[in-house]
Amino acid sequence: MSAPELPIVNTRYGPIRGVKKTAATGVEYFNFQKIPYCKPPVNERRFKDLELPEPWTEPLDCTQQGPVGFQFNKLLNKIVGSEDHLYINVYTKELKPTKLLPVMLWIHGGAFMRGSSGTEMYGPDYLIQKDIVLVSFNYRLGAFGFLSFDSKHLGIPGNAGLKDQNLAIRWVRENIASFGGDPNNVTLFGESAGGCSVHFQMVSDQSKGLFRRAIVMSGCTLNNWSTIPRRGMGERLAKALGWDGKGGEGAALQVLMKASAEDITQKQDQLLTENELENRILFAFGPVVEPYVNERTLIPKNPLEMCREAWSNEIDILIGGNSEEGLFCLNGIKENPAIMDNLHDFEYLVPLELGLVRASQTCKEYGLRMKKFYYGETQPSFENREGYLTLMTDKLFWHGLHRTIYSRVSQRKPSKTFVYRFAVDSETYNHYRIYFCDRKVRGTAHADDLSYLFKNGFGPVPGQDTFEYRTMQTMIELFANFATSGDPNGGAVGELWKPVGEEVGPYKCLNINNDGLQYVDFPEKERMALWDSMYTKEQLY
Repeated sequence: MSAPELPIVNTRYGPIRGVKKTAATGVEYFNFQKIPYCKPPVNERRFKDLELPEPWTEPLDCTQQGPVGFQFNKLLNKIVGSEDHLYINVYTKELKPTKLLPVMLWIHGGAFMRGSSGTEMYGPDYLIQKDIVLVSFNYRLGAFGFLSFDSKHLGIPGNAGLKDQNLAIRWVRENIASFGGDPNNVTLFGESAGGCSVHFQMVSDQSKGLFRRAIVMSGCTLNNWSTIPRRGMGERLAKALGWDGKGGEGAALQVLMKASAEDITQKQDQLLTENELENRILFAFGPVVEPYVNERTLIPKNPLEMCREAWSNEIDILIGGNSEEGLFCLNGIKENPAIMDNLHDFEYLVPLELGLVRASQTCKEYGLRMKKFYYGETQPSFENREGYLTLMTDKLFWHGLHRTIYSRVSQRKPSKTFVYRFAVDSETYNHYRIYFCDRKVRGTAHADDLSYLFKNGFGPVPGQDTFEYRTMQTMIELFANFATSGDPNGGAVGELWKPVGEEVGPYKCLNINNDGLQYVDFPEKERMALWDSMYTKEQLY
């Protein structure tokens, strides 16, 4: 057996050594992992803005995957991770192509509290079949990436995790040509918190012009979980770690700097109050509107205002989600069936951003309107949970995506907005639904689309005569076509998909299901109209 090929590539900071691999799909490619894009955010650099790496001269071994950031791993049921985890991975078939290849730059999801770019979830085996360069990376999570203090003096306004992403995008611009990638043809794409992150980079001036196109999957800045209310989470975390509450934010930060990463990770998942959970605040640390503006500020104001004047209104995007996103709430109600009994008249499900007092007449009216729409004359219960799960599909995902589509169309820019709806329901290959929701239920849950874009550790490549294999080939074709030329059509997928028209109103989408592709009126339009009716035009887009 011959020794593996170990190519060396020169980056701006120094040489790195990769390895040639064969994908599960049979394609040969060059694999570079654990490439540093900053100094490790450890010790005195914890929570702080990143610093660029120290240059090196001897080739770094970049043949093996790096560690994940500190987090609670649900599958292993324990805390895992390292604070030294900010690395980039590059996968390419050709290091010296005759023409530089389009770049697809992936941002992973995980509610800003979990996840990584690791190949156990995001193997390159499927996308690397196409003539693209695939890049992924880690960014800081939880309190490590999203701690926010009001005091300018402390220099921790928040959104360090999003600023990590910005630095990684800049690294790609500066280095990707050495791997055969075109720095002027970068498509940013991500799912869930990763999709939301892509959208934040699209609306922030910090990332202006750093990428050419974007794919926004199941998460955006107009979702109700995209920004965390400013509720002193940093001080609450310090108190959970033993702080006596004296000395203000500076004293709280000292406690957090001294605490072990494991203790921070454990306590950050226990901070939300019953009232916050009732109002569907999903996690303690995530993006915030920053308390003051400086040269590094990524979110200076309400995301809705940022959307209206975003530089990315000029670029083409794909945007969409899955047909039964809300299935991801199933575990919560299985563990705590009382959630269904405590819905009352749905007033706690009315969007917080409408600024309504929960006890107000208007809020109660909106709640009852939702209850009637999703439940008719029946009563919500654990047995009768479909209405609630459908409501959560709309509340947590689709209505924010829908408003983003409206926001872009209302700008009347020449850019294109392609809308998709993923509704593939496989008994064996919708891995998120099977492993994290319930293997007995059917539907297309949040994150089920990822199994058709990336090879993961849950199962082998589907057989070539299956609809799962055809779906995988269709998804990578659509995405790679778009990354290459800005048009997802062509090749095996045909010429079905058209961008949304110039008017705010009903639109069509590419529906992707077990039977293939259909270009149809958006099936959830009546549900979207219900949510629209609660907003004024100024609040909507």
